[in-house]
Amino acid sequence: MAIGETVELFVLRDDDRWTVMCDGIVRGNFDYKVDAEEAAIRLAKEARAKGRSSGVMSPDHGSRMHRVWPN
Repeated sequence: MAIGETVELFVLRDDDRWTVMCDGIVRGNFDYKVDAEEAAIRLAKEARAKGRSSGVMSPDHGSRMHRVWPN
């Protein structure tokens, strides 16, 4: 990933678990969606601290992706 490139993290359902993905790479697996979202937000904030634009997308109750950070 190049400096200045946007870091977009996705929280995705994977059977009975939640996965955080970025650039097609799994960044973590969690039992609860809220834990996955918190981890993704931490990673996005770390990217911002390094000068990269970042954001986190997660599915709503209808499974449509929406931005959860920054909101």
